[in-house]
Amino acid sequence: MRALLLALALAAPAWAAEPEEPSVLPAGPGQEETFYACTACHSTAIIRRSAFDRARWDGLMDWMTEVQGMPKLEGEERRVIVDYLAQHFGPRANPARGRNPFLP
Repeated sequence: MRALLLALALAAPAWAAEPEEPSVLPAGPGQEETFYACTACHSTAIIRRSAFDRARWDGLMDWMTEVQGMPKLEGEERRVIVDYLAQHFGPRANPARGRNPFLP
């Protein structure tokens, strides 16, 4: 099974590994800070499909630090990133984002 997974990963199309740029996120204060802090560990797809309020985004920073080993974000940098995420990827930004489309 491991050999099959490795073969599939090596055979992935070149476009699947293309690097992202900050412009994939909405423009605004905190765009670049958010892009570079977040894409150090994962793609922007996980951000773009999320819809959390500010408190939840802030709590995720702690979870990612404690559980996932993310470098700790503090002070102004953390505030800028959490503000950006809450503004552009909050529940009001797109009420359908982050919900199961098959549930009422």
